[in-house]
Amino acid sequence: MYRPALLDALRSGYRRQDLVADVLAGCLVGVVALPLSMGLAIASGVPPAVGLVTAVVGGFLISALGGSRVQIGGPAGAFVGLCAGGVAQFGYGGLALATLMAGVLIVLLGVARLGKAITFIPTPVVIGFTTGIAVIIASTQLAPLLGIAEPDKPIPHVTERLAFIWQHRPEWGFLPVLTCLVTMGIIIACRRWVPRIPGALVAVVVVTVAVTVLGLDRDLATIGSRFGEIPHGLPWPGLPDIGLKEEWSFNDLLHRLREVSGLALTIAMLGSIESLLSAVVADGMTGQRHHSNTELIAQGIANLVTPLFGGLPCTGAIARTSTNIKAGARTPVAGMVHALAVLLIMLVLAPLVVHIPLACLAGVLLMVCWFMAELRHWPHILKAERSDAFLLPISFGLTVFIDLTTAVTVGVLLAMFFFVRRMADSTRVEAVGEHTEAWIHGPLPAGVQVYEIRGPFFFGAATLLRDLDTPGGGKALILRLGNVPFIDVTAAFAVKELAESCRAKGSRLILCEVKGQAWRDLSRHGLDVALGAGGVQADLAGALAASASR
Repeated sequence: MYRPALLDALRSGYRRQDLVADVLAGCLVGVVALPLSMGLAIASGVPPAVGLVTAVVGGFLISALGGSRVQIGGPAGAFVGLCAGGVAQFGYGGLALATLMAGVLIVLLGVARLGKAITFIPTPVVIGFTTGIAVIIASTQLAPLLGIAEPDKPIPHVTERLAFIWQHRPEWGFLPVLTCLVTMGIIIACRRWVPRIPGALVAVVVVTVAVTVLGLDRDLATIGSRFGEIPHGLPWPGLPDIGLKEEWSFNDLLHRLREVSGLALTIAMLGSIESLLSAVVADGMTGQRHHSNTELIAQGIANLVTPLFGGLPCTGAIARTSTNIKAGARTPVAGMVHALAVLLIMLVLAPLVVHIPLACLAGVLLMVCWFMAELRHWPHILKAERSDAFLLPISFGLTVFIDLTTAVTVGVLLAMFFFVRRMADSTRVEAVGEHTEAWIHGPLPAGVQVYEIRGPFFFGAATLLRDLDTPGGGKALILRLGNVPFIDVTAAFAVKELAESCRAKGSRLILCEVKGQAWRDLSRHGLDVALGAGGVQADLAGALAASASR
């Protein structure tokens, strides 16, 4: 149930070369995580220091305790809309309480060994809500891109943000747009010509230095002008103010827990999905295999601890994990070094970080949105089966205009419905009639009807038996089940109803060629008893003999 990848790596022999590779990769990822963590925090409606704290505390715990060798944890774009909405509705204290509750839920998912079950989400649903998340993050960066001063309280919904941007169109400025575009251009150039160099860091350094030297920082909003100084280290841990009155009762606490329970459930579900998807991507890049239940337990612990330091919800981050792998990371030590690198930057370079323009961070996040949107997969999915093509825009639209919980829930339910329908369509009940002669080397006895069921015999296909004409007057109805992999309880009830209908007409129902799991299901559902002596036969010849012996 719990097997940390760090322990496995140390047991298998940790060499000096591994340490050097991990330290170099961790330092690189730490540098990349710096602007991303601050930008995601700002987009979530909290100060940038909160994102840095999340990267340090959450990132260290996820790597040290998790089930993936190369997973990098910290604040994630998937949480931006949730956090912004949570802060707007409940304040940071409510978001911290929801994160603590989510941590407990994620740990319980891991303890219950549900790591594999979380991944049973269809690809169109995953791509749909991932693209939706990218759109949500991009919408939070329109204000800094255009130089608009954002309200003190974050705006949770995309349509409301767009309305706010349009209402403040007289405040749009050319300089913030230029700053953002230059940032994006540098990132694109680095990715194309020098991919090993972190383009986001290069862009932030170059643009910040240029803005400062040219004296443009007076006309641009910066981290310092908007949020003040960056703390020189981590705050002391302590219980967050969850929004209770000074004198509160147990009922007040229960009421507060109920208020944020929906947010907590969404954070737990989304954090689990995002983390395991990131680990699966890492497995594909490295050829290794993560331990999903261990990963969930580590994610839960990280979300229990991070709010005590004033952080955001944390999970595995696909972009930073990919960077970690490409940088040559070998073990979870790289992720731990990444967290320490961010902490070192906070301790040493905090006075310089405040000069970063918000429009520059907007450019960094907009590039993140572009790469995470997975737009290249849309044409292939839209050309696939109609049900899969339908799931993609539905999940995307619900994510953007409603919320992530609704998108994932509706997407999974629709996928299950389409799957059941396709499985039911694949099940056939066919009259074998004259073809039976070749099987039994003789003519089919008079008054006997033989049908063959092909495919899974479950609730979606159980109604097919209602269309059969039940014989009467001492005749027999034989069902061949040799091509039935299993029988569920709904199908069992349908067989019993068919047997009663035959009895009422003075005939009988006989099953034959039942094998494997279908035979075990037959006994468990009591069909062998319900059909009586001779009601279940090993082969068709035996069923025909039983029908004639009556």
